[in-house]
Amino acid sequence: MKRLSFALALTLSASVFSADFVTGYLIDKGNGEFEINGPKGVFEVVTTETIKKSLPSLANPTFVKQSDGNPYSYEFKGEVLGNQFHLKQTPTNIPGAESLKGVLRYDEGLGQYVIGDQRVEFGYTKVLNGYEFDEISKKSFVGKNIIAEGRRDGDVFVMQALTPVGLFNAGPDHKTKYDSQFKKNPYKFIKKHAYKNAVSQSQESFRKTVYNERGYQVQPGESVFLVTLSGRQGDSFGSVNGHFVAGLGEVKEDLSLRAEVSNAYVVNGKDILSGNTSLTNYFSNLVQGQNNYRPTYTFIAYGIDKTKLKKFRDFLEPSHIEFRTKDLEITLDFNCTTETAKGLSLAGIVGNHKRTLAQRVFDLNHLAFPLRAASVFGEAGEALGKTANGDKEDFQPRPAFHSYIDTLKNKKVIKELGIKRMDYIFYAQIPSNRAVGGAPSNYTFHLGVKHDSLFYKKLYDKYENNDNKSENLDPEELREVLKILDKVE
Repeated sequence: MKRLSFALALTLSASVFSADFVTGYLIDKGNGEFEINGPKGVFEVVTTETIKKSLPSLANPTFVKQSDGNPYSYEFKGEVLGNQFHLKQTPTNIPGAESLKGVLRYDEGLGQYVIGDQRVEFGYTKVLNGYEFDEISKKSFVGKNIIAEGRRDGDVFVMQALTPVGLFNAGPDHKTKYDSQFKKNPYKFIKKHAYKNAVSQSQESFRKTVYNERGYQVQPGESVFLVTLSGRQGDSFGSVNGHFVAGLGEVKEDLSLRAEVSNAYVVNGKDILSGNTSLTNYFSNLVQGQNNYRPTYTFIAYGIDKTKLKKFRDFLEPSHIEFRTKDLEITLDFNCTTETAKGLSLAGIVGNHKRTLAQRVFDLNHLAFPLRAASVFGEAGEALGKTANGDKEDFQPRPAFHSYIDTLKNKKVIKELGIKRMDYIFYAQIPSNRAVGGAPSNYTFHLGVKHDSLFYKKLYDKYENNDNKSENLDPEELREVLKILDKVE
C-alpha cells in the first residue's frame, strides 16, 4: 500500500486513510478491547485471538514500566479501515511515535539543540550503576547526521533515541581503517580482532559488507535477518557474558532498515520490555539502548524467505508474555540465547556448533563431568554440569553469535536460505562518564582460562551483589576493581 507523509495524512479523514504501519500508544479499554492513539488518529484494534493474548501485557506491563511515567510507544503493522486498525502481528516497541532525520546542532547563543529549523531536546534518562546518558553523551552527537525518534511536546521535538544515519542501512558500506583486514579475511576479523580492546573500546562505529552475490543490489522490500551480540559493560561484573538476540525486517525506500529484534529480557532497571523492539529502540534509546552501556556487534543477512522469519517471530511471543508478566530469573536453560535458538530452528537457521563425541572429549569446556556430582559445588557446579552436557553455544551469547555466523557463511546454507548479501556492523558504546565496556566472555567454565564467566560471577557476588550490603564496594573503589574486565578480549 502507498505510504502517506504525516503532513498529508493530517489532511485526510480516517475513513479514506490506509497504511501499512501506524505508530502510537496501545490503550486497554477493558473487556478485551484495545485502541491505538497516535499522530494519525485513534483507532479500534481488530485482530486475531492469538495476537490479542499479547496486548494486555504490552498495554500494561506487570513489572517493567518507563521510569518517566509515560506508556510505551509501538509501531503497528496492518491496515486502517474507517476507525478500525486491522492488526496483522504483535506490535513493535519503538522510542516514540515520530522521527526526524538530520544533523544535530547546538546553538550556543540560545542554549538550544536543533535539527534543521526544529528545536529538539533530549528525552528522559536514568541513573544506573551511578551513570546515565549525560552531557558527554549529548555532545557526542553534535555535528552528526542522525535519526532521532521520540515525540512532540508543543513546538519541541523530544528525542528518546538517536542513531547514526547509514549504520543500519542497506546502502554502500563504510570505509574504515580495518578495510585491508576485511578484504583479506572478514570472518577472521569478526571472530578475533573485533574483540580486542583497541577495536571494541574505540569510538569508530562502522558497517562492512562481507558477502555479496555477484551482480546483486539490495532493493526496497528485501527481507532482513540479523543476529546481534552486546558486549560486557564497564561498570559491572554481572554483564560479562553480554546479550544475544536475533531479529528480522525489510529494506525501506531510502535503504534504511525497518527492522526489529525479538528481545527476551527479564525484569530489569533499564525499562526494557521483553518483546519485539525496533533497532533504534534496542541500540539507541537513552535508557533502554544497549549502546548506552556497551558496544554491540551485529551480523545481517539479506534475502531469506520472509515466511520462515515470521515463524521465528511468532514462536517467541509466548516467552515474551511470560517475561512481561512474571518476575523470572535468567538460568542456563532459560535465557536470551536459549529462547532465541529455539525460535531460529523453526526458520531453518541452526547454529554450527554440534560437536562429535570425540570433539567433546578433547574440549576442556565440555568435560565429561557428571551433573549429579557437579551439583555439590552449588552454582559453579550447575554451570560445570551444563557445560558437560551441552554446548556453550546453546546458552552463552558470544559463542552463540559466532555459531550462527559460521552457519550463515556456509555456501550450502547461503544457497538453501537464498542469502544474497551479508553485512557486519560494529556500533561503539555511546560516550559518557560510564566506564567503557568491551568484548563479552567467550568461556563459561574453562580449565585453561583463569578469567572465565564463573570467575567474574564470584567477583560480582563479592563486590556488587553481597547479601551484606555494607561489604559492597563504593562506586570509586568498584571502578578500580572493574578494570580487570579489560582482560576479556
